[in-house]
Amino acid sequence: PRSAPIFSLPQDWLWCESWCSDETKHTSKTIDLCNNPRHKEPKVSMAKRIISGSLFKESWVELDAEVDGYEKEYFETKARS
Repeated sequence: PRSAPIFSLPQDWLWCESWCSDETKHTSKTIDLCNNPRHKEPKVSMAKRIISGSLFKESWVELDAEVDGYEKEYFETKARS
């Protein structure tokens, strides 16, 4: 049987609410919207809560609203044609 070594990345490479503190979020390179087993929260709701504030150029609330606008425009255009 073949085997491959498993290496762990430093915590700042992947931040996840399940095992990382809010104090370390500002140093993270990637944010994982992993499902926290203690909460049954939809991904978009979680993204709006976690990806917001002064650490980010745009909050997920703004990004989600922008996508909603494009979606609405698309369906209105499609309905007219």
